[in-house]
Amino acid sequence: MLDRLFSFVDILSGNLYIVLNSIHLKRRVTLEIERIIEQLNRAFWKNAWHGPALMEILSDVSAALAAARSIPNAHTIWEIVLHIASWKSIVERRLRGEIVSATSEQDWPPVQGLSAAAWQQTMAELQQAHDSLVHTLSKMSDTQLETKSPGQDIPKYITVHGLVQHDLYHAGQISLLKKF
Repeated sequence: MLDRLFSFVDILSGNLYIVLNSIHLKRRVTLEIERIIEQLNRAFWKNAWHGPALMEILSDVSAALAAARSIPNAHTIWEIVLHIASWKSIVERRLRGEIVSATSEQDWPPVQGLSAAAWQQTMAELQQAHDSLVHTLSKMSDTQLETKSPGQDIPKYITVHGLVQHDLYHAGQISLLKKF
């Protein structure tokens, strides 16, 4: 029955070509990895569904504001940005097969210097960590998402979705800290 409906099915270079009753249709098969990368980029750069993405929130943050501890015993914006960058790097290393157990200093890296130049360096490191993560993900297959990183109990799929959630959670914190 199906062979009467479909005259021809060919999967080539990620594209699905179907000739159905002499009507040619071309449909791009979207991979899950591409959807995850899109969500990572939306949460990080712009066009997040919920509102401003992380980099949009950080776009007007000065070194002084980033370093301000406006709520006692709470992290500063600067500390949160270092934390986000660190976890992007940790996850990227795990996706590449490294066994990474985050130390407390890797979890919350200390701020090194409070100058405008140091803040710009921190922002550059955040962007580099994000770009490196996306690059590593872009080389993976959907099947690899089902596997676990060495030393981890959850599939890579859950880990990378968790990283999207992590970015947005901390973006919300930063938004609130900017109001104080």
